[in-house]
Order: sequence, then C-alpha cells, then structure tokens
Amino acid sequence: METKNQYNSVTEMLISGAKSGHLSHALIFEGSKDSQKLSLAMELSRILIGGENLENEMDYSFITKDEMKIETIRKINQDCIKKSYRGSKVYVIEDAMKLSIPMQNAFLKTLEEPPPNVYFILLCENSMPLLETIKSRCEKYYFHSEEELRQETKYLSKIEDFYRVLKENDTLGAIGYMDHLKEAKDDIELVFDMLLDYTRDILVTKEKSDYLSYRISDKDFTEEMASSFTHFQLLSILDIIEDTRKKISSRCNYNLTCEAMVLNILEVIK
Repeated sequence: METKNQYNSVTEMLISGAKSGHLSHALIFEGSKDSQKLSLAMELSRILIGGENLENEMDYSFITKDEMKIETIRKINQDCIKKSYRGSKVYVIEDAMKLSIPMQNAFLKTLEEPPPNVYFILLCENSMPLLETIKSRCEKYYFHSEEELRQETKYLSKIEDFYRVLKENDTLGAIGYMDHLKEAKDDIELVFDMLLDYTRDILVTKEKSDYLSYRISDKDFTEEMASSFTHFQLLSILDIIEDTRKKISSRCNYNLTCEAMVLNILEVIK
C-alpha cells in the first residue's frame, strides 16, 4: 500500500535524524488515538536519550493529559535548562489539545529559544487548537490509523489525477473530478483534508524543505507538481478549498459549491 510505504519512509527519516543529531527540537505528531504516533515518540526518545527503559530515565518526561496545568509548563521551562544526565532531554506531551492558551503562551519562549539537546514531542488528534505561534516553531507530521489508511486508498489516485488535470489545464478532466466529488459526498471531510494536505506538501516541496510535513504525499509526485505551480497558485488553491469547506458546513448547495470550487481553482491556474 503506497500510503503505508510513505509512513515507513517518514519514520525512517525521523529515526535517522535522531541518530545523527539532525532532528528538530520540537515536533507535533497528529493523528487518531490508534495511529502509531505514541510508539514513534517513544522510539525517538530512546534513541535521543540512549536508554531502553524510559520509565527509569531521569532525562525523559511524559506529561499526561491529567497533568495539563500551567504549573506543569512552568516546571518544564525550569527543568529543561538544567544539565541532562546523559546528553539529551525529551519531553513528550500526551495530549497537546489540552494545552490552554495561557499554558501555550507560557511554553512559547522555551520553544523559541530551546536549550541545546532538549526535544519536545507534542501528541494530538487535531492540532487546530494550538496557537499558530506554537505550530510555526514545530515540525508537524500526520499519522494515520489503519482504518484511515484503508479509507484514503480509495481517493489517492483521484486526487493525484486532479492535480495532473490542473497541471495540463484540462477543463474536461476537471469536470470529471466534479463528478467524483459528488460521489464522495459521504467522505467529503476526508477528501478536503487530503486535498489540503497534498497542496501543502507540494508547497513545502517547492520551498525546498527536506521533509513533507502533512500527510506525506509521494515525493516524486510532489516534486513533479512543485515545478508546475507558483507559490501564489498553491496558496490560492488552499484558500479556495478552505472556503468551500466552510460553505458546505453552512449548508450551501453541495453540488454547486463543489463545482464552483473546481472552476475557481481552474481560473487560478489559468
């Protein structure tokens, strides 16, 4: 399964970064409860700290959702500047969605200017509640559950075909994608998520980043698309998709709204 291979590729990249000392100091792992984000966070922690039994490691801290208090954040801020026992310190936050605005603001300075060899891994099902100032200082990765992988497989080829249609400025092909959207009405939130994340991945690739920070689209595909669209076009596509999602949530006519989205995206490409 292609998406599964992409997950493995990103896992290998992060593990390699941890081993070589090139891992970002702050990571957001987003995904459902049954995704593999927690197990990967623990594996990275073992590598960074250099110990197998994390429960006995003084340099490892796992902050549960029950500990989500501003006092906890202040304690982290004070503790992380102290010398580590082995060389690196790791703080894994179980449910970053529980971070209140005051807690995030208290945490921000530490994320902006982290001490050397200190790593933060924020786990969440949805990163939307996090402040943009927090997210902008972290590398973000999305991890699927097995069920999500099965669902997304149905739409992968259609979404990639749609971007190739846009690349060729193929109006008839775009009209065909309108029909696909009408058939995907029951899963439209998933389709919108995939459209947004693929567009972001193309944008990230265009900006010459070494990683794909959203759903981890196929790298060959994103490189092909990155050379075909401008920054302005990609940012406009993101805005159009988000606006369409809001209109459908507001109970605008589903078919007409989807048609308008595709036509508006085509107009941007022209």
